[in-house]
Amino acid sequence: MDSAHSSSGKIKSSEGAGRPRDEAARNAILRASLSLVKEFGYRSLTIEKIAQRAGTGKTTIYRWWPSKAAVVAEAFLIYISPEIQFPSISAMSACESIRRQMQALAAAFQGPYGDLLRALVAEAQFDSELSHALVEIWVRPRRALATEILKAGIATGELRSDIDVNVAIDSLYGGLYYRFLIRYAPLSPEFAGELADTVLNGLVRQSRYPRKYRSRLR
Repeated sequence: MDSAHSSSGKIKSSEGAGRPRDEAARNAILRASLSLVKEFGYRSLTIEKIAQRAGTGKTTIYRWWPSKAAVVAEAFLIYISPEIQFPSISAMSACESIRRQMQALAAAFQGPYGDLLRALVAEAQFDSELSHALVEIWVRPRRALATEILKAGIATGELRSDIDVNVAIDSLYGGLYYRFLIRYAPLSPEFAGELADTVLNGLVRQSRYPRKYRSRLR
């Protein structure tokens, strides 16, 4: 997929700086890793199987990734990312951007990406390598993007200046992941929107809150 190139950026090869990556091979490896996990589960996945499915050598995989966990985590991030981007705050408030992104994430989690992430999180409880890869490749970059939006809202006066951004992110997304992983109740875009409204109501400077949010949260 073309998105693999745009999302993952440049990776230097140990065989010489400036050497062009073989994008066809790279994309084949990413696709192969996800298809194998979906078919057989993460635990049975090996670099050998990825190479065989992708039609590449093991050395090609190790040129770009240190482990099967890193391959899978990056593949997941690349292919789900277009569906869960934060809308630009140049066209809307920070609150609205967060709300829409949470709804998009809930919608994405209702499909095959949700099943895959749920399986990976389960395996990560027993696999420290996978756990590390998910944190570094999936969790931290997503939190960094949310941090940017919240800080922008603070800078414009839309959000309170005394907010602990990390606590705010946990409050916004913790309930979403709770329903996603425990599955005690449906996870839907509607719920994600209600959750966003509830948490944002406590983070906002009331005098600066967009009118439609003030009416929604009364």
